[in-house]
Amino acid sequence: MQKVLLVLAVLLLAVEAVHAEGVSVSYQISPEILLPGDYADVTLTLTNPSASDVKVNSIVVSGAKAEPSAIYSVGTIPGGGSYSITFSVKAEKVGRENLEVKIATEYRVDEKNTTTQTITQNILLLVDDNFPSLTVASPVYRGVVNEVSFYVSSPVELKDVRVEALFDAIPKTVYLGDFVGGKEGKIKFIPDSNRLKFKISFYNGRNYHEIEKEVVVKLLTPQNVVLNVTFPYKSLFIGDAVTIPLEITNLRSDAIYDITVSAESSLGSFSSPVSIAKLDSGEGKALSFKFSPSKAGDGEAVFRVYYKDELGNGLSVERNFTITVLDSYAVMLTNVNVAREGLKYSVSGDVSNNGRSEVYNAYAVAECGDFRADYFMGNIDPSDFQSFELPVECNGSVKVTVQWLNEIGETFAISKTVELKGKSLAEVEENPMPTYVSIAVAIVILAIVGFVIYRQIRK
Repeated sequence: MQKVLLVLAVLLLAVEAVHAEGVSVSYQISPEILLPGDYADVTLTLTNPSASDVKVNSIVVSGAKAEPSAIYSVGTIPGGGSYSITFSVKAEKVGRENLEVKIATEYRVDEKNTTTQTITQNILLLVDDNFPSLTVASPVYRGVVNEVSFYVSSPVELKDVRVEALFDAIPKTVYLGDFVGGKEGKIKFIPDSNRLKFKISFYNGRNYHEIEKEVVVKLLTPQNVVLNVTFPYKSLFIGDAVTIPLEITNLRSDAIYDITVSAESSLGSFSSPVSIAKLDSGEGKALSFKFSPSKAGDGEAVFRVYYKDELGNGLSVERNFTITVLDSYAVMLTNVNVAREGLKYSVSGDVSNNGRSEVYNAYAVAECGDFRADYFMGNIDPSDFQSFELPVECNGSVKVTVQWLNEIGETFAISKTVELKGKSLAEVEENPMPTYVSIAVAIVILAIVGFVIYRQIRK
C-alpha cells in the first residue's frame, strides 16, 4: 500500500512539473508559401495544459515585418484553456525567413510563490518567386478557328483564378477557380500572330496578383473545306440535263455552319443551290447538281461553297472546270415524211432522245399559215424515240416543231420545214382544169388509136 501511495505521489509531482513549464505553443500560416510582397496570416495558439491559471504578459514578434509586432497585457489563460491571436507578416524577400515569437508568461508555483517564463517559438516563412506558368497544350492552325487547351500550373495554392486572353477569343476570360498544382482551360480564336498574351489574376491567401504571360506557338498550315466535283461526260448536248455529283468535306479543325453550295456557267443553267446547316471537323456530305446546257461552245462551270466558322466569319471556296457543249440538241427530229392519201396530206416523223436524261412532255406542232396541228408524245427515255403523224390542210411549206422540258424544267424546241408535193382537197374542188385536161388527152389518144386502126383496114 505504501508503495502505491509513493508511486501516486511521484506521478502527481511529475504532472505538476509539466504544468510548471507553462503554456504550450502552436501556430498556423496562411498561405503556407508566399510570393514576394505577400502577407501571411499567422495564428498563434497558446494552450494551458495545467490546472492553474497562466498569465501572459506579452507577445513580441521579431525577424520580419509583423502587424502587430507586440502585444502587452494579454491576459490570463485558465487551466485547461487556450488563447489565440493572429498577426500579419509581410514577405520581404525570396527565400526562407525566420520569425521569432517571444511569449512572456507568469504562473504560480505554489500558494506563496510565482515565477515568470519566456517561451520562444520560431516560425519559418517560405517565400517563392515562382509565379504561375501558362502553357498551350493544343496545336494552333493559321487562319481557322482553333479550340485551344491551355494549362496553368503553380507550386502554391491559388484561389479565384481567372485567365484573360489579351486577343480576340471566345470566351474572353476563363474562370478556373481554386486549385493547387495546375488546371486546364479552353478558348476559341483565330490566330493572327504566333505570340499569344494572357493575363492571369488570382489570390494567394488574401493577396491579389495580376501577371501577364506570353506564349510563343508554332502556327501550322491547316486543311480547308474541300470540294470534289466529278464531271461524268466530256461533252454535252444542248437541252439535256446531266447529273454532276460532288462531295464537300470539312478538313478544318473546327466545325463550319450555314453552308451554301452553288454552281453557275455561261453555257447553261444549274439546279438550285444546296444548303447544309453544319459540318463537323472531318465530316463530308455527298451532293449533286443538274446542269442544262443552252448553247454550244467551250466554257467554265464554277462551283462555290459559302460558309461561316464558329465565330461567324464568312468564308468561301471555289472550284472551276472546263466544259464542252456540242452544237447539237439532245432531242433530234428525224425521218420527216409527207404522205398523201387521196387529196389529203399528213406529215410524220420520229423524235429521238439522244441525251443522258429523260425528256418530259414532248409534243410536235405543224404550222402552215393560220393552220396548226398538235401531237402530244409525253416522256421519252434516253436512247429512245417516239413517232408522230400530223394531218395538214394547207399548201406550200409546213413548219414542224418539237418542244420538250428537261429535268430541271427548262423548255427547248427544234424545228424543220418541209414542202408539200401537191395541192390540198379544197384547192382541187375550186379549180376543175385538171379534169378537163385529162379528158382532152384521152380524146386525142382515142383519135390516134382510131386513125391507126383505119389505116390498117385500108391496107
